Amino acid sequence: MKLNGTRTIPASQQKVWNFLTDPNQLAKCMPGCESLTESGENEYSGEIKVGVAAVKGVYNGTVKMEEIQPPSHYKLSLDGKGKQGFLKGTGTVDLAEQNGQTILTYHGDVQIGGLLASVGQRLVDGAAKMLIGQFFRAMETEIQTLPDEVKSGERGGLWRTFVRWLSRLFGKGSTA
Repeated sequence: MKLNGTRTIPASQQKVWNFLTDPNQLAKCMPGCESLTESGENEYSGEIKVGVAAVKGVYNGTVKMEEIQPPSHYKLSLDGKGKQGFLKGTGTVDLAEQNGQTILTYHGDVQIGGLLASVGQRLVDGAAKMLIGQFFRAMETEIQTLPDEVKSGERGGLWRTFVRWLSRLFGKGSTA
């Protein structure tokens, strides 16, 4: 299954990049996300509960970021399994700033198998588009609540780092 699209996010490129590389923020916006934790450098483990037609289930998997070029590009590799099937895929995310907003372009290719694949390509495509739309709407709402970036050298950078550390420390193991 191919996934492609473009979205205009009403925030700076750096703010969008910071959001997209923070597992705590992503977990808040991913429909059905039960957990998302850092499991290695640029690698995350998670659990997501999704359903397509009558096929519903919990999937565990990993996501790895590669080819990282802050704040404009990264590649994702994902591998997930559940009782109802599996999914494997790769994709890219590209960001470009334009008039104070960020143009986010994504391309992906996902293979699914098992009972999940039996519901039919049209239903899976429709569900994927719906989940992507829900993610972006939640992201846009959430990103507006975040403070603007602190420029390097300004007071507050250490404070933000400390708050992020506390969030990760106490956020591990909780559901989003």
